[in-house]
Amino acid sequence: MSWNSQRSEDRIRKHLESMGEIDVAPLRKEANLEQLLSETTCRDIYGAHVYIHISNFSHLASVKDSTENYYKRLIQAVHIYERAITRIVTDLGGVLIHFQGPKLHALFYRPIEQGEQLATRAVLLQLILKDFVKTIFNPAFPDGEDFTIAGGADLGNAIGTMDGMNGDRELLFLGSPANHAAKIISSAHRLRLTPHLYDALPNDLKALCIQTDDGPYQVQSVPSTTLDTLLNTHGLTWNRARSARQIQNDKEQFPLEAIRYSAAEAPIDLDQLSIFNNKRVCAASIFADISGFTRYIDTATSREEMQMALKVFHVIRKETARIITTDFDGLRIQYQGDRIQGLFHLPQDQEKTIVKKVVEAAIGLQSAMEYPLKACLPQAKDLRLAIGIDIGTTLVSQLGARGQRDRICLGEAVERAAQFEERSAGGQIAISTTMSLLLPNELTSHFHYSATVQGYASTDLTAEKVARTARASIYQNQTPVFLHANARGLLISNTAQSNQATPISPSQRYASKS
Repeated sequence: MSWNSQRSEDRIRKHLESMGEIDVAPLRKEANLEQLLSETTCRDIYGAHVYIHISNFSHLASVKDSTENYYKRLIQAVHIYERAITRIVTDLGGVLIHFQGPKLHALFYRPIEQGEQLATRAVLLQLILKDFVKTIFNPAFPDGEDFTIAGGADLGNAIGTMDGMNGDRELLFLGSPANHAAKIISSAHRLRLTPHLYDALPNDLKALCIQTDDGPYQVQSVPSTTLDTLLNTHGLTWNRARSARQIQNDKEQFPLEAIRYSAAEAPIDLDQLSIFNNKRVCAASIFADISGFTRYIDTATSREEMQMALKVFHVIRKETARIITTDFDGLRIQYQGDRIQGLFHLPQDQEKTIVKKVVEAAIGLQSAMEYPLKACLPQAKDLRLAIGIDIGTTLVSQLGARGQRDRICLGEAVERAAQFEERSAGGQIAISTTMSLLLPNELTSHFHYSATVQGYASTDLTAEKVARTARASIYQNQTPVFLHANARGLLISNTAQSNQATPISPSQRYASKS
C-alpha cells in the first residue's frame, strides 16, 4: 500500500469526530498516572523531569564485532541496566516514564507542588546513577566496555497524557520541562540542570552546581561518602550493597547462554520479544519529530488553547502511526514525547526495497502533515515534521523491568537516524550516504548533501512533488508520450494503453519543467 491523501483525510476526520472533549486540569493529588491519563483525560503536572543518557551508546552499538557473544553481552547489559535504574527511580519516589532506547525519562511529582523536594530528588537521582554506573554496574560487566552517562533535568509544568493504539499506550509529557531536560544533555559525565530547577534547590545542593557558558548549570561529582551524607540529610536512601546483589542476581537470572536472537522473515511481533527472544535484522530506522510543538504548547495558556493543542497532538500522533504501520507495513517502535520512532525490515535483507519503502513512508508523513492534517486542523499551520532515516543491522527487543519493558532497537543505524532527525529542520527528510546510494533514480534527485545535517536532505518533499517530477520525466529527451481520451477527460502517459492512443513528441521546453 502507499499513502493516499483522501484516505489520510478520512482517517483524521473520523478521529476528530470520535475523540470527544479533552479534559485538562491541574493534578492536585497523587495518582497512578497510567490508570488516570488517557487521550482525553490529561493533567497539568508540576514536576521535575530527568533524562539520563548512555552517552557512549552510539559507539557501543556500532562496535565492529560480529561475534555472537558481543551482541548477547550488549543485550544483557542494557536489560539489567534498565531493571536496576527502574528500581532506583522507584525507591526515590519517582515515576519511570520510559526508556527511549538508551535514554531514561523519569518524573518526580510527589510530594505535590513541593518544588524544593522535587528538585532535590532530581539532582540526587543524577548523582546516584553516576555513582551506580561507576562503582557497581561497570565492574559487574568486566568483559564489556564501560557505560558512561550524561544527564539533564528541568522543573515546571508539563501536560501528561497517554497515547497509542491497540493496547500499546504510552505515558507522554508535553511542555518545556519535559523537552528542555533532554535538550540540555551534553557530553559524557556531565549532569546538567536548567536555571528553573537550580533556583528551587536547597543551598547544600546549589553549592555543587556551576553555571556553564551556554546557560545550564552543571552538577559537580561528589565522593560516595558525600553522596551518602546528602541522601541522609534529605531523608532519602540508596543501598549500594543491595544494588550490587540485585545486579548479580539478574546476571544469574538472565545468563548469556539463554539469550537468543534470530532473523525475521515475517513482520516482527513486538509483544513477543524479550531478553530471551530478540531479532537481528537488516532494517531502516525512522524518527519523525514535530518541529515547533514545544513552543506551540507552551503558548497555550487558556483551557481552550490547551485542549486544541492536545487535539492537534493526538491527531498527528495517530496519523503518523497509521502511515508507518497501515500504509507502509512498518513497525511503530515508540512515541517519544512529540517524536515517533518506526522500523522497516521487510522484505528480508532487500536493502533497496526497504530504503524505497521507508523514504516513501517519510514522504507520506510530510504529505499528511502539510495537506490533510492542516486542512482539518488549521491551528497546526506552523508545525512541521523533521525526519531522520538510516539503514543497517539492528537488534530489536523488549527490555527492562517486568511490567515496564520498553521496545528497543539497538544498532549504529538507529543512533544515526535519531541524530539526522535532531540536526534537521521542520519540513526536511535527512538520510545517510548509504541510503542515498540505494534510492531509486526517481527519488535520488530530491536529496542533496547538507553540511548541517551531515547527510543528504530533502526539503518540502511531498507525494505531490514526487508525482510532478515523475510526470516531467516522461518528457525528458523528447521521448514520445501518448494522449488517451476517455470519459474522465484526457490522460498523458509514456505507454500506449490502446490502439486509439495518439503519440506526441513534446518540445524540449516542456522537458525542462518539474
